[in-house]
Order: sequence, then C-alpha cells, then structure tokens
Amino acid sequence: MKFLLPALAGAAAVLMAAGFPGPVTVAHADPGAGSSDIAGGCSWSMELSPRTLGTLNFAYPDSGAAYWILPYQVSPTLNITVSGQFPDARYMSFNTYDSRFSSFTAAGIDSALPDDHITPAADAVNPWQQAGAPGGNYSISVRGDASPGQPNVLPLAPAGTSSGIGYLIYRVYLPTGGPGAVSLPSVTLTDHGTSNTLRPCVGGVAGEALGTVLGAADDLIALRSMLPSAPSAPTGFRRVTGAGAFPNVDNAYLADALDRPADGQVVLIHGKAPTVPAGPHPTPWPNASADVRYFSLCVNMLDLPGPVVRNALPDNTVDVGCRNDTDTRIDSSGDYTYVVGTEQQRSAIEAVPGVTFVPWSLQGPNARHAILLRNMLPDSNFGQAVQYVAPNSDPAVAASVMGDYYPSTATCTIEALQAGNCSA
Repeated sequence: MKFLLPALAGAAAVLMAAGFPGPVTVAHADPGAGSSDIAGGCSWSMELSPRTLGTLNFAYPDSGAAYWILPYQVSPTLNITVSGQFPDARYMSFNTYDSRFSSFTAAGIDSALPDDHITPAADAVNPWQQAGAPGGNYSISVRGDASPGQPNVLPLAPAGTSSGIGYLIYRVYLPTGGPGAVSLPSVTLTDHGTSNTLRPCVGGVAGEALGTVLGAADDLIALRSMLPSAPSAPTGFRRVTGAGAFPNVDNAYLADALDRPADGQVVLIHGKAPTVPAGPHPTPWPNASADVRYFSLCVNMLDLPGPVVRNALPDNTVDVGCRNDTDTRIDSSGDYTYVVGTEQQRSAIEAVPGVTFVPWSLQGPNARHAILLRNMLPDSNFGQAVQYVAPNSDPAVAASVMGDYYPSTATCTIEALQAGNCSA
C-alpha cells in the first residue's frame, strides 16, 4: 500500500508523539559488564490487517493483506537478522523504508525482497521457487553495509544516511487461516558485537499513530490531483503511482474517483480477469498458468486518512469494501463484473449471475469514493498488466495497453442490471 503522500519532514517525531512504539536499538553495556539489552520496543510492534481495521484503517488498505511493522534506529553498523518459516499464503515479502515511508535503492540493492527471491535454509524448500509445502526455514539480513551479490539481504537505509528512523515490513497476502495463523519471524539486532533477540509483541497495535502522521499532511497530493474532483460519474480508470505510505513495489494500481449516483442507480465495472495461482497457497513463480500473482478491487474513501469502506451491519457482521480474486465471480468468458451499490441493494445485485457486489460507505454516503484495481507481480509475458501502463497517464493510455483487461464502467438502474441491459 502507498499513501501518495508528500515528503513528511519530521515523520519520526510525529510517530513518537502519536504513541507509535519507538525504534528499536541495541543499548551498549559498560565494557566490563558483559551484558546488553534492548532500549525499548519489541518485534513487529504494529499490525495492519483485516483484524485491525476496526481501530486502524488508513492508506487504502487491501483486506486480503496483513502487514507487520518494525521501526528501527539507523546505524551504519547495525545488522537486523530475521529468521522464520515460509507461511501458507499466496504471497509474502520483506521491505525496508526510509524515514519518509518510501522505498529506496542503496549500493545497487532494492529495498524490496519478494518471496520468490528468498534463498531457503540448506535443508529447506522455498515453495515459491519449487513445489513444496510451506514451513521451510529462511533467514534474511538488513544491513548498513549491504552489497550486491549477497543473498537474502536488504539495505538498512539510503546511501549517506547514518542516523534517523527506518522501517522493516513483513507482508503476507491471503494467509491461510487469516493473520492470526501467521507465525511471525524472530528478530535479532546486532551492533558493535552486541546482539539481542527482541521479545515478541503482544497486541502491538498503535491505533492512532500513522493516522496522526497522515493528518499532518496537507492533502493526498498525487491521488487527488490525478483524479477528478467534481464529476460524479465515472471518468475512466487511470494508472496512479501507488496507493499509500509504505508502497508495495510489487503492486500497481488503476484508480477512479466517483460519488454514489442518485436515484438508486449502481456503478458497473467490467473487464477481463487476469489468471492467478489457484487458492491461497504458495506456488512456484513465475507460474505458466497465471498472469499475475493477485488482483483485487477496493472501494475507499478518497480523503485522509484513506480508509477502505468498512460497513458495520445490523447482523453484527462487517462488510469491507474489497473483493480479491478469491471472492470475485468470473464468468465463462473469463470476465469479472463488479457492481458498486448500497448494502440495501446487495441481495438484488448478488442475485444477478456473474456479478460481484462491492459496497458504498454507510458512514459517508455523500463522500467521494476512490476505486482501486490492483495487479500484483505480473508474469513477464502478460503485457496487459497495470504495471505496463505509463504512470499518471490518461485513461485512454491504460485502455490501449490493457485491452480487454481494462475496467470499463457504466451507471444504470437495478432494473436495467437485472434485465441484462447494463453494460460497460
């Protein structure tokens, strides 16, 4: 996810003031003491996932994803070792970010490490590299002295950065059994010969921290400038450079902004669906039968802090405004048809064959909504992916690149939808 925020000077100070756990550091003991400890913090001190959306909903989240965040204090001699087991999930990755929540490259090494690039332990199998069960062991290192050619290494900070705050994020999409079933990797910090394994966090969710950071921003500069601010009807999906702070570089996004139409009408979004790996489990990548690793469509509130729609229903269930590829209906032609409507229209919409319902917000029915279509990790032979559309270009450019995979839109009545007379 990526907020499309401007650079936030003093972001670390804002985080700390908001109650976000401080960056972990190694506290050097007196030379004669023979001991050391961790100065504050614990491992993975913040979680963003479907189970935290009730208290922490920002940055245009995808409800198919779970993120665990570790802030750290940058030091040129710091080494962070992360050891764990490959999860039973569609996707995992590790990313490091600078103090402005941005990805970077240092010494020719990208600050992103997706699952199929992780070398397993000598006696283990990486199920994204070759067929095998999840659960094999791995170990990665985040280093200030990272250099090309080292396996399983992420840079600690951009070149020339010797202090300040950084972030390590562990990302998992479609974990089998949900976020609670993910066994979080252990974290050991080593600096100047002193090593400490961080204790696990328990309930480590700082509910207002990043929301406070977002509130300090003037506006969603990139997204708000690219999407229409006045028209209430769909104007066409266009490639945006991301959808939140802490960008996942494996994702690319199309977006449109619109208001809920009047008089009970609905918005239909139709296109050809890219093929994906079967089920929420690891499979070797690239996969000859899959165009992309994952796709989804989410309805979000356009304004800060960029929440996904989350409707609390009378039956005590919650309808989150995301539909990923596992809960998207695909017709016999391989096409999807999303229909955005109210919760009151849901049963009528879902009764239409081949249609996937997505909700408008109950809390902000008159607010502007942002619709985001995500593509993750396209196969190199799938040239119609969002990733191949020029960023910040007009909808016509996206349509020309994506062809049948481009999401076309139409506005119609429920009656027209039921009669089969609503088409994009």
